[in-house]
Amino acid sequence: MAPEYNKRQPLTIYYGLSEQEIARLDALVSYKTLDTGDYLFHQHTPGRSVYMLEEGMLMMERSSSTGRRQVMAFMQPGNFIGITHNEHYEFTVSALSPAKVRELPIKPFNALQDEIPQLQENVRRIGGNILAHTLDQVFALGQKKAHERVCFLLKQLSDRLPKQRSHLIELVMTRQDIADYLGLTIETVSRAFGKLKREKIIDIYSAHTVEILDMTTVDEMALAD
Repeated sequence: MAPEYNKRQPLTIYYGLSEQEIARLDALVSYKTLDTGDYLFHQHTPGRSVYMLEEGMLMMERSSSTGRRQVMAFMQPGNFIGITHNEHYEFTVSALSPAKVRELPIKPFNALQDEIPQLQENVRRIGGNILAHTLDQVFALGQKKAHERVCFLLKQLSDRLPKQRSHLIELVMTRQDIADYLGLTIETVSRAFGKLKREKIIDIYSAHTVEILDMTTVDEMALAD
């Protein structure tokens, strides 16, 4: 039976597929494991596969010709990775923690979409969600203050956790990764976390563990409108 859609979780490519269609899709799947620091693929390399993240956290980044880096996304289980509009990947993806992914070769996967309209629709909707995320990030970078940008990140991470523990955030990424995601310096990120702690919006237990004490305020500061 196809999994039900939960708005707290990302739309999967399996949504609405019959058992037979799921079996056909799964027949294309192979599995890959990554250790912390391993690369799934690099920017500008041929885009031969797409991936579904099952365990762990991955980071998507893009570098300019001058070597400047922008972190594009922190990806959690359920994310669909590798959609590209040309023959090469436009970004680099690496593991922030031990990870497991499902790999689907792009040519047979595209051919299967032509045969299964619901699968094609799922991929289209996932692409739309990726675009919406990108627009939200651009707005946050352009319009929000530093502590609001940190709330934007915390809400993104919280929204993907089970509701009963969505207030407890494990930051497996470095402060530099966070800075490069939010368009800030490390020093500004540290000050932003400090401000949120002083105002009792969050508590900080370690460099990698944050508790959201006031979810309503975090939600308000994170809003992309």
